[in-house]
Order: sequence, then C-alpha cells, then structure tokens
Amino acid sequence: MKKFLSLFILLFIITINAQERVLIKKSEITIPIGKKIILKPEFKKNKIINFELVSEENITEKKDMFDMLKNFKRDETKDNSIEFTFSESEMMGNSIFTLLNIQKTGKTMNFKAKIKLKGTTIYQSASIMPSSSNAASVEQWRDNIDSIFLYDFELIN
Repeated sequence: MKKFLSLFILLFIITINAQERVLIKKSEITIPIGKKIILKPEFKKNKIINFELVSEENITEKKDMFDMLKNFKRDETKDNSIEFTFSESEMMGNSIFTLLNIQKTGKTMNFKAKIKLKGTTIYQSASIMPSSSNAASVEQWRDNIDSIFLYDFELIN
C-alpha cells in the first residue's frame, strides 16, 4: 500500500511539473498559462517542420490587453522569429485568457490550436485567425484555460 501511495504521489508531482513547462515536439507546441516564448522556426517550403526555443519567460501578473497592443512597436524586421505570450489578462476590468502572437517571417502565418480547460484532461479545438508578419495578433477566451496546444503551422503569401 505504501508503494502504491508513493508511486501515486510521484506521478502527481510529475504531472503538475509537466503542466508548467513549454513542450515542443517538432512543429507542435504546448504552452501552459503564464508563459512568454520566442521561437526560431525551421521551414520546408512554406511549412514549419521544427522549432528551436530561443527564450522562455514566466508571466505572473495580469496584463491589460489594450496596453499590450498600444505598446507594440511595428517594424520591418524579418528575422523569422515567432513570439507567443499566453497569459491571463484584463480587458475593461474583466479577466480573460489571451494568446498574443508576434511573428516576423515576412508572410502571413496560419496555425491551429486546441485549449485545455482547468480541471479537464481533454483538449478542444479553438479558432485562430491568421497572423500577419510584424503585427500583434491577439486571441482571447473567457474560459479558465490551463494550456494551449499549437500545431499545423504554415506560411502563405
């Protein structure tokens, strides 16, 4: 019985820690709430086939969505970097969950997403709009989200 309890506690701790880390598997990314990451993609034609994690930062405070957009500085940089910030935010005093995407590929980027609500183990599809290069793209949800799974990245002219 003690071995079973010890094994259960160990698996529980591993599960909790796994949810707090960004996971990258080739061209698929799982981002827990409260993370900002910068990625360097690897391309094959117009498909992204792999990512290298350049930086990862914890986001602990709620950010005002309008401030995030107002503080964005557009430039013409084309360094192929892709930045995702997945965090709890505020919009007009209401709590929301946001995915801020800034990509600098020089092309429009399409990708798909699934979200995992807190207290569940299943990911459900979420709609995502195409992301223009050198622009701030924001997706928002009112649901209490634990993590987001991003996949099927492609660039279009």
